[in-house]
Amino acid sequence: MIFLISSEFPPGPGGIGQHAYSLSMALSNQHQVVVLTNQDYATNEEIALFLAQLPHNIQVIRFAKRYGKLTSFRRTWQTLRLVKQLNPEVIFTSGRFALWLGAIIKKVMSKRTVYGFAHGIEVHPNSGILGVITRKACGILNGIMAVSEFTASLLQKQSLQKIEILPNGLDETFIKQSRMMASTINPFNWHGHPKLLTVGNVTPRKGQHRVIKALPEILKHFPNAHYHVVGLPTNADRLLELAKTLGVYHAVTFHGKLSSRQDLYRAYLSADIFIMLSENQANGDVEGFGIAILEANAFGVPSIGAIGCGIEDAISSGSGILVDGNNAISIVAAIQKILTEKENYARNARLWAEKHNWAELIKKVWM
Repeated sequence: MIFLISSEFPPGPGGIGQHAYSLSMALSNQHQVVVLTNQDYATNEEIALFLAQLPHNIQVIRFAKRYGKLTSFRRTWQTLRLVKQLNPEVIFTSGRFALWLGAIIKKVMSKRTVYGFAHGIEVHPNSGILGVITRKACGILNGIMAVSEFTASLLQKQSLQKIEILPNGLDETFIKQSRMMASTINPFNWHGHPKLLTVGNVTPRKGQHRVIKALPEILKHFPNAHYHVVGLPTNADRLLELAKTLGVYHAVTFHGKLSSRQDLYRAYLSADIFIMLSENQANGDVEGFGIAILEANAFGVPSIGAIGCGIEDAISSGSGILVDGNNAISIVAAIQKILTEKENYARNARLWAEKHNWAELIKKVWM
């Protein structure tokens, strides 16, 4: 039996949660999997519907309810109790608090085998005291799997030797269904050509502001272009003000968090190009990979991504184009090239997504 501790899990949003879900699905082909996690940003009804469709050998246990300053203590006690009760063969941890829990397990139960997944922000040198604690926790575990070369480089600066690179991937069932859904699901009736799409929490790290800043130049070459943004609208109001200031308000739509995964798939099918110009933040908030890029690729949607972060591992020369996220002229050139060779890019995007099948990636997981 495998015990997976994750800071996020569907049906709530977040790349760490989607990573944990795909990992648990792949593991469940040969193991019983118990997942201890949060399921924030989702209603009880959404959670119940999601849990009902999981395979019978995946069990999800929610962390103890928040209880002020005692929350961490209660969840640590819950975790240690579950490890003793379940007696798992291997423990995997993903996300900052989960990595801390993994280190505590190793300290209390030294013979347990505990591995961690590192995504980016939680191990960045600029992430303050929490980052220091997390990096020390990583050093206690049996090994760390970084989701990209970029994330691995952050860990290597801390002289951690037990590092493997295992890129983010997609659930095998999702990859198979994406081709079928392309002909069975109707796209949204969205405005624009080309339709540019970003999926992710609206924050400086995800780089939606960089796309908006590039829109004046984009609209010179593509007057009907429209930028569609899907995800928690954390900073949407501020970015709409930016769009007004730049005179591109008419070419931007924030759709918020979509109500279902099927609607998310409709969003991918509605786009001509997926664009994620993630920007590293001074406080250590960085993009470790960008799993939404692979999801869009699975639907044949090519991508444009920013250099200097984990996105460099998420885009191949055939599936999309890497650019300087602050260079509007380079962004326009990338759009022109993809639209000119759209069929080739669409085909290569699907092939790139298929190469990130968790059914194959799981063979590289330490067990």
